Formats: sequence, structure tokens, C-alpha cells
Amino acid sequence: MKKNFLIIIAGLSMTAAAFLFGIFVEKNSEQEALYTTESSVEKVKAPIYKYGINLSEFVVVDQKVEKNEVFADILLKNNVAYESVKYLLKESKDIFNYNKIRAGNNYTVLGEKTKAGFVPKKIVYEENKVNYVIFNLDDSLYIYRGENKVERKHQEVAGIINGSLYETFDNCNVPPSLAVRLAEIFSCTVDFYKIQAGDKFKIIYDEDFVEGKSVGVGEISAALFNSRGKDYQAFYYEKDKEHEGEYYDENGNSMHKQFLKAPVKFARISSRFNLHRFHPVSMVWRAHLGTDYAAGFGTPIIATADGVVEEAKFGVYNGNYVKIRHNGQYKTQYLHMSKIGKGIRPGRKVHQGEVIGYVGATGLATGPHVCYRFWKDGKQVDPLQQKLAFSEPLPKKYKSDFMSRTNSLQKAIDNLAYGSMPVIEKSPETILEETAFAIDSFVEKHF
Repeated sequence: MKKNFLIIIAGLSMTAAAFLFGIFVEKNSEQEALYTTESSVEKVKAPIYKYGINLSEFVVVDQKVEKNEVFADILLKNNVAYESVKYLLKESKDIFNYNKIRAGNNYTVLGEKTKAGFVPKKIVYEENKVNYVIFNLDDSLYIYRGENKVERKHQEVAGIINGSLYETFDNCNVPPSLAVRLAEIFSCTVDFYKIQAGDKFKIIYDEDFVEGKSVGVGEISAALFNSRGKDYQAFYYEKDKEHEGEYYDENGNSMHKQFLKAPVKFARISSRFNLHRFHPVSMVWRAHLGTDYAAGFGTPIIATADGVVEEAKFGVYNGNYVKIRHNGQYKTQYLHMSKIGKGIRPGRKVHQGEVIGYVGATGLATGPHVCYRFWKDGKQVDPLQQKLAFSEPLPKKYKSDFMSRTNSLQKAIDNLAYGSMPVIEKSPETILEETAFAIDSFVEKHF
């Protein structure tokens, strides 16, 4: 019985391997046909439509853009004539920027195998999971754009934090980008540096799918985050077509305070505001009038509030830094940047959350971090100890409409049980890919 089982598993593994087997391309043979063996092409038997084309009419070869590969290389190695390549590159300028192809992106060659070799009919380049460009090579040369059909699904998820926020989201089959969205919405009310096991969340959101695969998270309609036993709620609301939507709590108060809690996302506080600290570089005891956030080189640094740039330059001790005046009472400063953000200069207006620079270790610093300094009435203070008011609440004329629209969302949030998962329907192709991978993993581990 075990022998039969082994034979079945081995057979399934070989099937999976054949399905996932890539196409080997000899780069140096520019004029040599690429498609010389039966294993390098797949003749689609049953009618399958993709890109608005019946793939069953062609030999279909799926490939990926290789590192340092330019678009002319792709055309030439797929047997497109040199003169045709020149024409396509010239005519594509207003439709497709061939200089911005990305390594790892997919492209599909549709053609036919003849006695003279493989003859390409169309090449489809996928810019992303939604948008693609088709280069027609059959009869006449022309280029046009297309979009995959996007299906938007209403999703609900509720979970309890166990480990990091990202780990918990992964266990709930939720896209990690949703964690970033959640942190942005509650950035002024929840300290995400202090979330702990047992904290809870509920989210109602939209997710876009192409052929059963998630291609991105849409708007979060409503969310609840329970931190240390206290519920915080947020609802997305558009006043009218002229105003961009914002998030408000259940009473119609804006979710944005005057200042964000931190100038970087998902970093850790490595040194707090301290009037008597031993400096690790100068080796003396002196006041540390800032809050240090340790993060990797190049992590974006954001303005914690709207304001005007007062200084953006290099200092011997501060390194590359930016100083912002927010109003007559508050100023902030961001030190030790690897580089200052593009266009950030004195007199420039910046908005809350805008990138003004990137984490580094310039000036008097031992490692990559940003030293965040905060002035109130001309005196440096600890920003984490300040009680900063919320921005203006929703105007009264919108209040009844807001309450009416969010009533159903409030009920949905209340009825959503912790442990609920989003509904994800997978295409047959996705299931086959996952099955093949699972079989190979099982065989490798056990045999």
C-alpha cells in the first residue's frame, strides 16, 4: 500500500513540476528560434479567453522580464524582425513607455509553430495585475492597451492580535497592505508601538480580484480597533462629490489630530526625551531633547502635521535635517536623514503624512534612526506627553446624513464576531498552482 502511495505522490509531483516548468532562453543566439522542443510550449486545447483573445488559437508561452532586460531584447529573442522592432518602439511612445518595463513582470507570447520555426503573432506585456499592453505582429503592426476585468468584493474580517499586527493579518488571510491602512486611520488615537496580545480589530472593506486573485485593497468602509480594552471606531464618509472622503468616529469627530504620533511608520522608539541622558557618541551626560525612532536606512520620514519648511540642510551634529513651522505655537524637527526629500526646501508648504526625507545616520549618530524634536511656544518638549486636540468635527449640516449612512455599518461592526475571515474565491488555475506546490513540498519533506 505504501509503495502504491509513493508512486501516486511521485506521479502527482511530476505533473506539478511539468506545470510549473519554465522556459529556457539562450540569450546569445539572437537569430535562433527559441521554441524547439515540445516541453518549451503549451498548446491550449480547450477554449480559454484572456486579454480578450481566444488563447486556444495559438501556441502560448508565458515568460518573465529578466534583470537588466530591455524591451527590444524581448521582441528580438521572440523572433520579431529587427525592422518591426524599430517600428513598434517608435510607435509605442504615446501608448507605452518601454523604458519602464520591470524585471519580474509577466509577458505572454502568442504564436504558431511552423516548419521554419516559431512565428510570433502577439506579445502581451502585463504592466500590473490589471493593465496590459498588446503588440500585434500578425498581418499588421499595431499596439493597444487593455484591462483585465476587476471584480470588487465586500469583505469583513475580525481578529485578535497574537504576535505582530502583520502576523495576525497573515493568519487571517488578509492582505498586509490592510494593516498599513488600519495604522494610518488610527494613527492619532492608537499607539501602534504599544499594541499587545489580546488587542482586537474589526474591518469592513473592499477588495479587488482578477481571475480569483487579489490585486489590491479598496476603501475601508468601517473599522474598530480595541486597544487595552478600549474601543476606537472609524467610518469613511464623503460630504459631497467636491470633497474627498475622510474618516470620522461614531460621533462624527475627525480621526485626525493636529499631529501624528510618530514621523515614521512601524519603527521602534530607541531613545526617549530625557533631560539627563548618557550620549553614546560624545560619551557625556546631557539632555536628549528629542525622541529617537530606529528604522532601516531609507525608511520614509513624514511630516507629523501641516506646515511650512523653515530649514532643510546639513548640520555637523544634526546631519541632514528638516525643520517645519506648523503655526505660531508649534514647530518640529527631523534629524540624521540619509537624504532630504525631493522638493523639500525653505518656504515649501507640506501636508501631514507627506514624505520629507529618509532615515539615515548622518551627523552625530551611531545607527539609522530619526531624532524627532518638538517645540511648543519656543521650548522643546516631549511630544508624547502633549495633549493635542482633534481637528474640526463634521459640520452640523452633514451630521444627520453621516449618522444615516453609517447606521448600517455600525450594526455590521457590532454583529461581526472575532475570528471571522474574508471570503476568498479562488480560480481553478490558482487552486492547481497551490496544489502542485503543496504536493512538491510534501514529497520533498517526507520522501
